[in-house]
Amino acid sequence: MASPSILTALRTPGGKKRHGMILSSLHPDTVDSTDTREKDDIMTSEATISIWTRNFTLLCCANLALFMSSHALSPTLPVYMVQIGGSQRSVGYIMAAYTIGAMIMRPIAGRLVDRRGRKQIMVLGLFSALLITLLYRFAADVPQMLVIRCLHGLTYGMIGTAIGTMVADSLPVARFTEGMGYFGLTSSISMAITPAVGFWLIGTSGFETLFLAVVMMTGLALFCSLTIKRTGDPLGPQTVPGADVWTGLLEKTALPASGVMFFVSVVWGSVISFIALHAAEQGIANIGLFFSANALAMFIARPLSGRWADSGNMGKVLLIANLAVFVGMVTVGFSQTVMGFSLAGAVLGLGFGFYIPTLQTLAVRDVPADRRGAATGTFFIAIDLGIGLGTVALGYVAEALGYQIMFFTTLIPLALAGTICCRFRGSRRNA
Repeated sequence: MASPSILTALRTPGGKKRHGMILSSLHPDTVDSTDTREKDDIMTSEATISIWTRNFTLLCCANLALFMSSHALSPTLPVYMVQIGGSQRSVGYIMAAYTIGAMIMRPIAGRLVDRRGRKQIMVLGLFSALLITLLYRFAADVPQMLVIRCLHGLTYGMIGTAIGTMVADSLPVARFTEGMGYFGLTSSISMAITPAVGFWLIGTSGFETLFLAVVMMTGLALFCSLTIKRTGDPLGPQTVPGADVWTGLLEKTALPASGVMFFVSVVWGSVISFIALHAAEQGIANIGLFFSANALAMFIARPLSGRWADSGNMGKVLLIANLAVFVGMVTVGFSQTVMGFSLAGAVLGLGFGFYIPTLQTLAVRDVPADRRGAATGTFFIAIDLGIGLGTVALGYVAEALGYQIMFFTTLIPLALAGTICCRFRGSRRNA
């Protein structure tokens, strides 16, 4: 029979923790099973926690407004550059300047987010972006637009890293991938609406009105960010030895998932940069339906993939994603009608909707809280690098061989992404 002192310990505050210590001293063989049951209880408890907290909802609103400002520009700027005398090659440089600027800022932003605080960096980035979007209406040639896009990318690198980290802070582990999927829906909603609206604006009112709309959306994102509560305690400035600088800026455990995302982003970069010009060659002036179909499919795929992945099927989710993007890119290459492009958009939406939240979860879910900024930055660096380098390289391919061959060329990086994905299949804990 247990002694009175033991019974007293179990009844006092914190007795549950002491209960495990007492059991370990009396019956060491029971410790592992007790720990396992406690972990299962924690996961079960977290699975019932609501994702839609006030902070998460506001972060989604800010991200939606931010993506609307971005998606209004991404598909329409290539048309604007051609109008002011830019070539296919210069379109590639302009689109790459944005992602390269973001890529340069990501590791710095990741460290600042961890050391100085998430909200401060988010607000600073949004305020800077608001000022820079005011400059678009004054860009009259390729060099001016190149500078503006690079500066805009720098601010986006700050904002995206900070918001992504705050979302990771706000989600329960047991519903992490599902939550990331819902957060990603902000991009899908924006993609469903904004490109079509952007093409409509330039068709009815011109690019000056479009640039004004971009400023307004950025201002709305800034307004939302001011009401978001801080997440994560900043660690304060720390001196990092020279040999460990890159270790501090990048998160090693995020590299495998980020490697897959790099190759997937090469494919996505070709779509957002050249799909409008490819469609124009087929006599289609407004490719907005492609983006709407793409976004609708992502809207459906993201939460489904999140729940499926959280239930232990990340390998299957990644396999389906790769196959869907493959079919989608082949369809893009052969499409000559609005219906064909819309079908391609829907299939690609399914693929990217499965890919992105799953890979982001693999990159950041199991990282310590004080390294989430670095992990998020590492993941988004892969996206920026893939889009930036891919757009430049594929711009040369398009100029030399045409858009159809260029889109078929993207099957090479997609195959490399699928090869790396094989390492995730059959993983015991989806990581």
